[in-house]
This record gives sequence, structure tokens and C-alpha cells, in this order.
Amino acid sequence: MDVSMWVLVGMLATAMALAFWKGGWRMLLSGFKEGALTFKSIWVRLVLGFTLGGLIQVVIPSPVIAEWLGPASGMKGILIGSYAGIIITGGPYVTLPVVASIFTAGAGVGPVIALLTSMNLISLPGLLTWAIPFMGVRLALSRYIVCLVIPPIVGLAGSVVYEFLTIG
Repeated sequence: MDVSMWVLVGMLATAMALAFWKGGWRMLLSGFKEGALTFKSIWVRLVLGFTLGGLIQVVIPSPVIAEWLGPASGMKGILIGSYAGIIITGGPYVTLPVVASIFTAGAGVGPVIALLTSMNLISLPGLLTWAIPFMGVRLALSRYIVCLVIPPIVGLAGSVVYEFLTIG
């Protein structure tokens, strides 16, 4: 198991211990039941998201991903990642498997970080279905326009931080 898996196991063990300490077996079993209900409501999305991620790896050849988004793509890759996220839609069940498959196929750290940032910050479907209806056109567009410059900056900074974290 890699480090992230151990972290997740540690978090689960801590949550289980807290639930048991707070409410005994009844609360622990209630937590398991809630987890099962959550899984029941999202398992189809998970399967579809992972299948889509796998198909992307098969349909889009790794050399193409490496050329457009690879570590050597430089600023071009970061800009593509920054603005591809505008049109990518779906919850984390769909988008994270897709991004993980792109990363596995050879995308660089900067473009992937920029893509993740843009999907969460400047998603066009999010603007149209959530921001404008709840906040109005002026406020939503003001935030959106300003945020257009953020994904490339985060992609560049994120790649530097990633390199720093890999040293040592």
C-alpha cells in the first residue's frame, strides 16, 4: 500500500475509534450503515467514472497526452489544462478518474494541477447552473472573469511545490 492508502486507513481507524468512544457499538454500526447508504447512492457514478477514465487512456494515445499536457509541454500544457476544465462537467466521481487517467497516461504535474483548478473554479456548467441563478449575472460574471487568470498561476506554482516535495 502507498502512503495515501495508509493515511486513509488511519483516518478510518480514528473515526471508528471516535464513534465507538462517543456512542459504542450502536454509533459505530450507524456509521457503517450511513457509509453503505452513501455507496448505494453513488456506486453507478463511480463505475461510470472509472470506466470513462480507462477508456480515455485507451482512446487517446499516451504520446498525444504527453505532447499536449506532458512535463515537456511547458506553458502550452498548463494553458490547455487551465482552460480544458471550463467544459469538463460532473462531480468528483466522474472528473477525478478522468484526470487520474490523463495523469497516468503522461500528463505533467503543472497541467494536471491547472486542470483540477479550472474544473473547480471556472467550470462553465457551474457558472450557468449554479452561480448565475443564485448570485445573479453581474456578481457571478465578476467572480468568473477574475478567476480566469488563476488556473495557470496555480498550475505553475503547483508544479514548483510538487518538485520541492519530491526532493529529499
